[in-house]
Amino acid sequence: MKYIDTIKRAGRSLKNAKARTLLTSLAIGVGAFTITLSLAAGEGGKSYTDSIVNTNTSRTELLVTKKQPVASEGPQVYDENAVSGVGGGPGAQQVAFLSQTDLDTIAKQSNVTSVTPNYNPSVRYITTQNGKNFVVEAIAVFSPSVTGTYAAGSVEGGLSNTEIIIPEEYSKALGFKDAGDAIGKTVSLRADKLSSTMTAPESELFDFTVKAVSSKSGLAFRTQTSIQLSSDSARDVYTYINEGTRTFGSFLLAAVEINDANKANDVKAALESKGFEAQTAEDLLGTVNTFINVLLGIVIGFGALAVLTSVFGIINTQYISVLERTQQIGLMKALGMRRRDVGRLFKLEAAWIGFLGGAIGAGLAVIAGTIANPYISEALNLGEISLLSFNPIAVGGVVIGLMLIAVASGILPARKAAKLDPIEALRTE
Repeated sequence: MKYIDTIKRAGRSLKNAKARTLLTSLAIGVGAFTITLSLAAGEGGKSYTDSIVNTNTSRTELLVTKKQPVASEGPQVYDENAVSGVGGGPGAQQVAFLSQTDLDTIAKQSNVTSVTPNYNPSVRYITTQNGKNFVVEAIAVFSPSVTGTYAAGSVEGGLSNTEIIIPEEYSKALGFKDAGDAIGKTVSLRADKLSSTMTAPESELFDFTVKAVSSKSGLAFRTQTSIQLSSDSARDVYTYINEGTRTFGSFLLAAVEINDANKANDVKAALESKGFEAQTAEDLLGTVNTFINVLLGIVIGFGALAVLTSVFGIINTQYISVLERTQQIGLMKALGMRRRDVGRLFKLEAAWIGFLGGAIGAGLAVIAGTIANPYISEALNLGEISLLSFNPIAVGGVVIGLMLIAVASGILPARKAAKLDPIEALRTE
């Protein structure tokens, strides 16, 4: 009997028991649905984390800090370059800061192109001419290698020392009609000099021209509500505020730019050997990736349990089919059908059930995911990113995998059918 004829015959046999075939296929479809959605979430999660990396940092950037003192229960030796934690006394911990000497050491490392300390100046407020004053939550140094989302303006060509980027919520609070109206306008930062006396405090206004207005994004964490200045401008404001204080020239961390993303781990190892701690872009999102992988593993596990349950359904369905068609099997053998062909027939019937279940489950998953993607992206403010990304190869792999599982499940019933004695089978009522 030709293989194609056996496939057609297997399909016709299943049509004679539509309800039973459909119910068994749906049991497999539950597992196919869960696994397909899980794989799509995995693909979308990778795209999501890649977008977070590009939005918040750069693969050619490392965040470097001084290696912190080891915790100790007893009194610690005082370090002039460290700052004591709250409380003091035995058990109090010191925090090590980067000095200018440390920054120079980092800059001399191979593949390092620039070192920018985290100036993060703390100003009193931001204002406009004849406008209200508003508290500044944070000031960040603009990085041209980090992809941002902007409601108005453009940062092509970088940010000059007289330009500033403000969040969209500040553009509204400062009295501009909209984000576009803020472009080209002047805003001022009021900074207080910490070394001045309480009786005669010094302060200064730093004027900047708005070049761009950043918009909120579900991907941006680093500069979500930060005002951004160029490195030189941030340094000037920082110097004015902190010059003359004990902590001037000490930085908790620095952004280190390298010339080759593939050398990030090499630079990290070199810096750690010199007493620094460094994090690459992948390190910063390692926890997120681990969480996503663990979550996907759990969900896929539930899908695997559904498939495992359906295996027993396939075996049961095929055994019942063998019992119901005992005379038919005997007749086919009496007419010359070989044992191998009988076994193949029932294995192909199982394959059909696996195909139907996989196709139904995977198809429903693709439809449901495609419909849900816009709502998920809108709820999480992801823009054009789809959190469920369906790979045709992965979807096809799920269907084929379930067909193979179904065939494996049908081996025992197929062997029973193949071993039936044709004479005894024909005598069965």
